[in-house]
Amino acid sequence: MKTKNRNPALLLQGKKVDPLISFYFEFNHLKQLFRQGWFLNGLTEDKCESVADHLFGVCILSLVIGENYYPSLNIKRLLEMALVHELGEINIGDVTPHDRIPKKVKYEWELKSIIEIMSKIPNGNHYVVLWKEYEEGKTPEAILLKQIDYLEMGFQAHIYKMQYNIPIDDFIRSTKKRLHDKKLIELFNETKKLLSDVNQK
Repeated sequence: MKTKNRNPALLLQGKKVDPLISFYFEFNHLKQLFRQGWFLNGLTEDKCESVADHLFGVCILSLVIGENYYPSLNIKRLLEMALVHELGEINIGDVTPHDRIPKKVKYEWELKSIIEIMSKIPNGNHYVVLWKEYEEGKTPEAILLKQIDYLEMGFQAHIYKMQYNIPIDDFIRSTKKRLHDKKLIELFNETKKLLSDVNQK
């Protein structure tokens, strides 16, 4: 598992600090943790985004897409869910299909991780519930967030393709296969046209 540095929480070993400080040091690890899938497709460390970078993209898209196209949804809940949906990776890393870990096992690992992390802060169980809601993918907010998560990956794949011309067509095909929201498909297809414009130059 490639990281920029060790988990900052290790810097607190043997120290007594406020639980909120401990919590921050733990989730800060998402800034250190690379999105592993890009490495499998040729990106080097100096070009690769972190899980926190991806999280930021998902949150911004959730805010804008939610408020402008799906105002009937609970936007606050959508954003809270977006913020916590990757926190299970703090302890287990960014597991990809390449790792061949069964979904049930991955879910159990991440659940254990997020319960441990959220136990340190007030009302932490509220965020565990949100994480579970996202993983189950049954509420309108969870369904949309999963779609936005795929879209953000697809957008990033297009950016990497245009910046570095690396072979990441698998990510683009994967996004196309997973998207079923009409508006998000429309946005994704528009980015695909950008690749055609670049190839024609």
